[in-house]
Amino acid sequence: MAREPVAIKGMGDALWFSFGPEPWPEALRALEARLSANPSFFVGGRAVLALGDRILEEADLLAALALLNRFGLTLTGIWTEHPVTQALVRRLGLPLQSPPAPERAPETRELPLEPAWVVRRTLRAGHYLQVEGHLCVIGDVNPGAEVAATGDIVIWGRLLGTAHAGCEGNDEAAVYALELRPVQLRIGRYIARSPEEPRRPIPEQAVVQEGRIVVEPWRPLSWMERWFGRFL
Repeated sequence: MAREPVAIKGMGDALWFSFGPEPWPEALRALEARLSANPSFFVGGRAVLALGDRILEEADLLAALALLNRFGLTLTGIWTEHPVTQALVRRLGLPLQSPPAPERAPETRELPLEPAWVVRRTLRAGHYLQVEGHLCVIGDVNPGAEVAATGDIVIWGRLLGTAHAGCEGNDEAAVYALELRPVQLRIGRYIARSPEEPRRPIPEQAVVQEGRIVVEPWRPLSWMERWFGRFL
């Protein structure tokens, strides 16, 4: 892709105007076309001319300043690497701009991965499943079935049997289910049973808080869901 004769980039509180290798009259015409395309955008702005190693004469530089002034831009600096152009900028009493700071690549961090197991079936009475890591069951865990994991347990279905998350003593593990009505629920060292009163089946999560297992909605319920829930 061909490079544009003029590139405009916001850096800090100023717009940086950098130029390609075209002759200076052609570069100024390209700059005028860019400014004319949206003149109101540039009024009151601050401008930096990034000239690189280009050599300019006094008339060339004054023409650029006049063009910026015509569109309401204030020159705040000229960045140039060439000593001849640097001397010209100093002689005219114009501000020399420090070189732009190199762009830093976005910092990336590699997230630690933990082992996880996915089981696509319904576990019935007599089934026992224990894994090292996290466990996701896509299906129901019926009464009489038991699942255990050293990490979290996610049941994409009904948990009606027994589940033990953090089975090697991890009290920070959790259990998630679309319907959480286990015969027995264990997280780390803690044990709980489902309340006997019937409850509306909603996605819930079980975690340890203040030394006991707490069951709460998988996501916060809206006021409408809470209000209608009294009648379901």
